Amino acid sequence: MPNGGPIGIRERKLLLVEGKDELNFFTAVLQDHLRLSGIQVIDYGGKHKLARFLRTLAADPAFASVHAIGVTRDADTTPAGASTTAAASAWDAVRGALTVATVGLPCPSGHGSFATGPPRVGVFILPDGTSDGMLESLCVRGLAGRPEFACLADFFSCCAKAGMVPNNLHKAQAHAWLACCPEPDKRVGEAARAGYWPFADPAFSALWDFLRSI
Repeated sequence: MPNGGPIGIRERKLLLVEGKDELNFFTAVLQDHLRLSGIQVIDYGGKHKLARFLRTLAADPAFASVHAIGVTRDADTTPAGASTTAAASAWDAVRGALTVATVGLPCPSGHGSFATGPPRVGVFILPDGTSDGMLESLCVRGLAGRPEFACLADFFSCCAKAGMVPNNLHKAQAHAWLACCPEPDKRVGEAARAGYWPFADPAFSALWDFLRSI
């Protein structure tokens, strides 16, 4: 493993993401769209594993060379009757993972910002730090201005009238879009590499700014 450590740190800047699909998505964005080098994308294995992953990361012999860390996480859905939004809960969970005594990483003051290091640490809660949702929600926002999106809206409206309502509309819309692309079996991250998401749309601007700030 690179540098002999358990994580395999190869770069001075790290982007920590929730899963394999996100790893594929952000790797494609950094390499193919933003043309940013020197940022290593690492999958931390799911939202409930972030704290444990950070402890392992901090123990890596190469961790001392890290200058900046970006962390992304989905907000997901606010439960009915909850007193705290899903985005706020996600932010609290990431903040807690960063500040546990065995890690002691600096924590930024809020979504999309960075705490002064070393290492500098920033957090981005998808899709925008306040709304319910996830990576797919942001992708769907990027599609909303395209004329083809009306076809998706009509499809899901028809399904709703027939009593077919997905538990997660944004995820369903994203996959319905991909089903109409040249290679319809791609996952969200693979679709990023194939150029199926409209990355020039302003819906992605805040996330791109965050990535450029790492």
